[in-house]
Amino acid sequence: MSNLQTKLGGSINKIQDSLQQGKQKFQTVQEMGQYKKEIQDISAARSSLILKLGEEAYQKIRTGELSDSKLHGYVVDIANLDSQIYQAQKALEELNQKSATKTCTNCGATIDHDDKFCGYCGQKQETATDMKGQAELVSCPTCEEQIPANGSFCPCCGSRLVL
Repeated sequence: MSNLQTKLGGSINKIQDSLQQGKQKFQTVQEMGQYKKEIQDISAARSSLILKLGEEAYQKIRTGELSDSKLHGYVVDIANLDSQIYQAQKALEELNQKSATKTCTNCGATIDHDDKFCGYCGQKQETATDMKGQAELVSCPTCEEQIPANGSFCPCCGSRLVL
């Protein structure tokens, strides 16, 4: 009987040791997870600061406050991407305007965007193309986008226009 108790006691001790080791491994894994999360959070904060730094440097290079030949190539590439984004936004806006409705300038009735006259009161409607034809356009000195001459900033690149 005592032999059986010795074997059972030894087995229980092994189980307790295994449980203790498992507990320690679990705690280690938890600590590792906490450190990984901390590293991830700190890295995200760092990336955010680098992005802000990059935006500031980009603006300073575009305005001439900062000059660096290495960074100039990046600025040119970013300016090209800005122009592509602006062109896509303009195309999207034009598509939205084509499918949208507007209100009559005289009576306020809802009419199609392309209507030249109001179907309710007969008032002639001024179209966006009529208004565009009236505005004098100039090229932005930074990105060369055609913009209204009376603007203060380029809607494509954000550069201040010299008046």
